[in-house]
Amino acid sequence: MSADFEYLSELTEDFFRQRRVGRSLAIIEDQAITGWEVWFQIEFANFLSQHESLPEWWREWPVELDRRKEKGQTFCRPDFIIRKKGWRKESYAALEVKQHPDAAACFSNMMKDIKKISKVRVSSLDIRTSWVLGIHKRKSKTELQNLILSRFKSAGMEPPSDNLLIRYISGSNFAYSMF
Repeated sequence: MSADFEYLSELTEDFFRQRRVGRSLAIIEDQAITGWEVWFQIEFANFLSQHESLPEWWREWPVELDRRKEKGQTFCRPDFIIRKKGWRKESYAALEVKQHPDAAACFSNMMKDIKKISKVRVSSLDIRTSWVLGIHKRKSKTELQNLILSRFKSAGMEPPSDNLLIRYISGSNFAYSMF
């Protein structure tokens, strides 16, 4: 497991372990609220600001795309750029966030973000690694893992070996996956 993935896993696990997050997701489900990704991003930003590891972070920081790989756009804005205290200066991990009640749709959207981040121009910002976090309804962990693997296969990409996290969110019918 990479050190970056380990750190981001720790952050997400600490975040989702908060009782109020599970309660909020239960309300989102009970009231059939849609479009709550921005709510999550604000809550996660608040959490990062108070986390004991004191990460340096930005939300939707513009990074330049490599024009050889992307002809249409010149910039993208990863949901989060995070640097753990002690990491090399100016070296960051990018985290994209997706939410969809249907895990298969969520994973498909996550794959699009992986492709988008892979087009960042190397000299724009030192993004040492990039990750996607998806929040979706629960299924068996085996079924979720198989869905993820099939999305990687469909995209013609190598699936993550050790860098795959699937967890249930206590107090809700949701789970999250990160790779």
